[in-house]
Amino acid sequence: MIEQLLPVHPKLVHFPIALFSTALILDILGRIFRKENLHEAAVVMYVGAALFTPIVVWAGLWEQQRLHLHHPVLDQHKLYAWGTMWLSLISLPVLWLVKKRSLKVFRIVFTSLLLCLGLLVTVTGYWGGKMVYEYGAGVSQ
Repeated sequence: MIEQLLPVHPKLVHFPIALFSTALILDILGRIFRKENLHEAAVVMYVGAALFTPIVVWAGLWEQQRLHLHHPVLDQHKLYAWGTMWLSLISLPVLWLVKKRSLKVFRIVFTSLLLCLGLLVTVTGYWGGKMVYEYGAGVSQ
């Protein structure tokens, strides 16, 4: 039964990717159209993605160990995955503190973090895709 769920990491990873990406789009649209509800939705999605990211990273590390994968491209993928996870997690208390002081500063910091995380997610996905599609890492024959 568990074998039917494997591999876990590729099944989970798209959830925070979609949340971070959608949060960025909603935040930008909220700024363009001056709609606070779009910004609020972006914040909720961001928090959800940040909290889910450690589960995805853990699943990737578990599968690397389970499949005995070792590859320089995997090292790059992990490096950017760790960066994505830690930036998103560390940003949560920072955003909370900034929001208590200034809503205007919060919006600037939040959008900046979303842009950085969007870049990190993109680079992480690039290395993950390269690892799978060019080197067949974790793909059963």
